[in-house]
Parts: sequence; structure tokens; C-alpha cells
Amino acid sequence: MKLNLKDYANKDVIKFLREYGSMTQKDLANYLNKSVRTVQRYEKGDIGIDLETIRSICQLYDLNLIIESKSKKE
Repeated sequence: MKLNLKDYANKDVIKFLREYGSMTQKDLANYLNKSVRTVQRYEKGDIGIDLETIRSICQLYDLNLIIESKSKKE
């Protein structure tokens, strides 16, 4: 699956991946060692998601994380 995060808000991607993986918020919270409330806040966009959490989610769903610079330096 190829997913371009530029087209979506982080909150939408987290919820999509969780549901795609047939996980509940509690399942994802347990995997991430976070509270259910934290996962709910990620999905609502109330709080940002740190890079380590994003890496853990990518690992869970066997996704490659590619970080590109916003500015192209030549």
C-alpha cells in the first residue's frame, strides 16, 4: 500500500491504519504502550504524534517511513 501523507492529516492516517488493521483504540494503545485517551487524542488531532510513535506504527503495519525535506537544496 502506498499512502502519501501530504494528502491527509496525521489524525486521519492513524485512524485509517488502525481500522485497516482491524484494531481497536485499546489494541493500538497497548501496542504503543500509551493510554487509550492518548490514541483518541491522536485521532481527533488534539495532540501531535512524536516520531518514535510514528515509527512504531509503521513497524506494526510493515510500512516504510520516508522523510523528505520541504526545501530542495541544490
